[in-house]
Order: sequence, then C-alpha cells, then structure tokens
Amino acid sequence: MDIEPHANKVFQIAAARLAMGLAQGVVLYLLYTAYERHGWPATDAYTFAPALMLAVLAPLLIIQGAGNLRLLTLVLWTVVAGAVIWSLAWYDIWRWPQEFAWYGSANGAQRIFPSFGLWFFLSAALFIAHVLISGGDSEHRFVASYPTHFDVAWKLGVQFALTFLFVGAFWLVLWLGAELFKLIRLDFFEKLIEHRWFAIPATTLAMAAALHISDVRAGFVRGLRTLALVLLSWLLPLMALIAAGFLASLVFTGLGPLWATRRASASLLLAAAAIVVLINAAYQDGDGERRSVFALVIRAASLLLLPVVGLAIFGIALRVQQYGWTVERIASAACALVAVFYAIGYGLNSLLPSRRLIERSNFLTALVILVVIGAIFSPFADPARLSVDSQVARLEGGKVKVSEFDFRYLRFDSARFGNEALHRLAGKPYPDAIRNAARQALAASWPYQVPEKGPLKPMAQRITLYPKGATFPAGFLDLRAGDDPASGNWLACLNRSNTPCDAVLFDVDGDGKQEVIVFDDTTVQVFGERKSGHWRLQGTAFAPACPAFFRALRARRFEVVAPEISPKDFLVEGVRVHIDTLSLTSDQTTCPK
Repeated sequence: MDIEPHANKVFQIAAARLAMGLAQGVVLYLLYTAYERHGWPATDAYTFAPALMLAVLAPLLIIQGAGNLRLLTLVLWTVVAGAVIWSLAWYDIWRWPQEFAWYGSANGAQRIFPSFGLWFFLSAALFIAHVLISGGDSEHRFVASYPTHFDVAWKLGVQFALTFLFVGAFWLVLWLGAELFKLIRLDFFEKLIEHRWFAIPATTLAMAAALHISDVRAGFVRGLRTLALVLLSWLLPLMALIAAGFLASLVFTGLGPLWATRRASASLLLAAAAIVVLINAAYQDGDGERRSVFALVIRAASLLLLPVVGLAIFGIALRVQQYGWTVERIASAACALVAVFYAIGYGLNSLLPSRRLIERSNFLTALVILVVIGAIFSPFADPARLSVDSQVARLEGGKVKVSEFDFRYLRFDSARFGNEALHRLAGKPYPDAIRNAARQALAASWPYQVPEKGPLKPMAQRITLYPKGATFPAGFLDLRAGDDPASGNWLACLNRSNTPCDAVLFDVDGDGKQEVIVFDDTTVQVFGERKSGHWRLQGTAFAPACPAFFRALRARRFEVVAPEISPKDFLVEGVRVHIDTLSLTSDQTTCPK
C-alpha cells in the first residue's frame, strides 16, 4: 500500500531536480551569450561574477537538498548560501577589479570572472556547511551525531565524484555518436552538440540526473564509499611509517636542508592533510569493531601530526620574521591554523581514546574551516590587505632597504591594496628613492619587466612624430600611467622605457579631430582625446613586423576602412589590421609587396 505514494514522491523529486538542472543550464547559457556578445550583465563585473557563481553553485545545493532536507530548511539554507556566494563574489571583483598583463595580454581590462581560489575554497566551504546542515536536519537537532555527519559527508563526496564521471561519460557518448554520423557524411549531430544552447543545458541536466540517480541508489553509493575507505585505510600504516622515518631523519640531518627548500611548510601541511584523511578513512564512523583493526596505527599517526604541524608553523614563522607577511604565507598560516585543531584533537585522542575526541575534533575543525574561509575571502582578513600592511610597514620602519624591497609584489601580487600603497609611496612624504621606485612599479605592465637603467627621458624624446616638424596635440605628452585604465597596455615608450617609438596624426573616426597613432616594431596603438587635454587609449593591434608596413604608416599611406569586427580598421599597403583592445589581430602576417 505504501509503494505507490513512495514512487510518486521519488518521481516528484526527480522532476524537481531535472527542472532545476535545466533551469541552471538556461541561465548559464544566457550568461555565456552575454559574455560572448559583450552585453549586460557581462559589461558589469559586479553583477556578472556573483550571478555566474550563484548560477553554478546554488542549483547544486538545491538539487542535492531536494528530498534530503525539509522544505523550510532547504529554503533558508539556499537563501543564506546565495547571499554568501553573491557577497564574496562581489568582494572578489572589488579587491582586484582589473586584469594585469601577462606576457603581452591586455592590462587594464575589467576582470569579470571570480578567482580560482574563491571557486575552490567557497565550493569546499559550501560542501562542509551542507553536510552539517543535512546531518542536523535529518536528526531534527542542531548538531547531529558523528555517524550521521560521517555518512552524509562521504555519501555526498562519492555522489559528486560519480556525477563528474557520469558527465564525462555522457559527453564521450555524444562525441562517439557524432563520429558515427560523420562516417556516413552526416554532420548534423556534431553541429548540434557544438551549439552552446544545447551543450550547456545538456551538461547541467546530466549533472542533475546523476545526482538524483546516485541519491536514490544510496546502497550502491555506500558500497563504493566502503570500498574506497577500506583501500585508503590500508595506506595509513605506510604514511605513518614515512612520517616517522622523516621525523627521525631530522635528528641526523638537522633543519637546515628542510628550510633550504623554501617550500618546506607547504609540503609539511600537505603531509598533515594526507595523514588526517587517512586517519578518518581508518576511523570511519567510530564503530569500535572497525576501529580495533587500526586502533594502534590511528593513535600513532595522530601523535605524528603534532611534530609535523609544529615544523610547518615554525617554518612559516621563520619566513615571516625574515621577509614579512605575503599572501602565500597568510594562506599557509590559515592552513596551519586548521591543522593545529586537527593535531591537538587527534593527539588528545591518542592519550584518551575512550573519549572519542577525533569525532569532536572533526566537528570543531569543520566550523573553524568555515570561519577561516569566510575571513580570508572577505574584508575581515583579506591576505592581500594584511600582506601589504606588513610589507609597507617593513619599508617604512627601515627593516628592508629600498633597493631590496619588492615593489613588483605590490603592483602585481596584492590586488588593489598593493596598487593603492604604491600610489601612497609615490607621494611627497616619502624619500625620492621610494617615490621613484613606486612610480616605476606603477608604470610596469607585466611582473618581470626589467627596470629601466638610467633616468627616463621625457616622452617627447622617446617618440618621433611624422612628418618631421609636426607637433603633438595639447595634452598628449602629459599622459601618465594610472590616468588611463588601460595604461598598462601602452607601448613601452609611452610609460616605462626609453625604447623609441614613432607616431603620426590622423583623423581615424572622421570626427574632425586628429588621433595620435603610436607604433613600434610590432604594435600599433590609437589614442583619442576624450575631452580637452585628456587622452586615452582607444585601440591596439598587432601588425606585420616588416619595414614596408611601418614606412607606409610614417608616410600616412593608409586608409581607414569600414569595420567588420572592430570599431575601426586600417588598410596599410594591402594589409588590413583590426584596431580593438579586445581583438588584437591582423588579416595578414606577410609583409606588403
């Protein structure tokens, strides 16, 4: 009598999950279309980045929570998670709003995608929070029992692993189908799966189906989980033996070789993470019979965590004392803080195994992880801001010489906070050596740019204007790095190098005002006057690196033709170049005859 109502409920849950997967695909397709066409919301990073993260992550929580969480719990959790996702994504763009140049890429362009770090760690935080909420909701209590949390966490982990494998297999089948049709000269299927309006919703629909199937086949998932845990648990004795051997070897080698690697702390924290995972694989849900097989190994490995984590903290402290805080060291310190909670809890469990302190330690550390991730990806403990404060304080306090200070770090590795600090350091209160170094760093467009030897010549001496005797328009020679959002993409002669460039005046857009076209051996740039005396970069293009092309530019033997892809195209001796800050291309790479 109960079979039909149960079947109806399963069908309703399946329909809801598939509908959510399809809706997710449609939203992601619309976002992709906006990005491709440079339309809203892709033109506003503060909307696009949060919307993208929300569209990717929130539906997964809803799909997995449907049928596993009570409706009220699911709604409240979705609202809270959505607010967190949106806020952290917005802040991620705010703290680093522009792309920096890497080997010639466009600098100054608006960054519209969230950082990889936020994707990874926010996904991990949502996973942990979802496990805690699901466990508590299933038992109708604020904190569920450890076996429930263990069951939910590993089930969810296996579900997502199977989901990604299913999606990969799904696309492999589609690709194989396209290949079969191509054998008989039918390419409609290949063209179908290449369309984004099909590919994106099909992928999200496949993910929703995989999550549903793995959820209703809970017994199969638990079987895979048990097998994985058994296999991992047998690696614990090996890892414990390796860790013990490593610590014993330090008695003979000392710590010198360890610190000489300059990556010791990261490796030690990685080893500690491996020990924690393997301990949990052996401990599982705390069942006494299962624990008895590995009880001694678990206790030994738990004790090894303390010296391993202690060495990692010592290494981080040494580097901070020598060179101050950086983003990487703050991130390492955050990981070390989490590792400390594991090490203390597991160590105490070795001394008092009957108290089952591993279980309490895991729950407490899960909360610590959520707090740490929330802090470092928000204004509360932003590693970039903290590292900039530390480095600037060392410079101001005389702990580091100006010649040894890493101004490049402030420019490229510490988000907007480093650039704001450089603008302060370039001001009057600071000595000339600091001001000049800060200004030079602000003018750099890529991290490993070699500083200019000798004083920087005035711009009028770095650029030769053709025809000889012509003069630059008013205000052009007053261009300064930082005034133009795209200044990092300027040619070297404009802001950071004594390397010579050439220039001509030409009315590019037909508005009656002449633009300044600046070029070196490979690149052409167009500057226009936005308002009286204020010039900005309008477009850039790569061009054939051959003398005839640039002779024609100097002689102004070219014409502006109707645009095809970009706002303005040049036709120079038969070579058509597209002037566009986003599309740096030319139709030809051969020299004009």
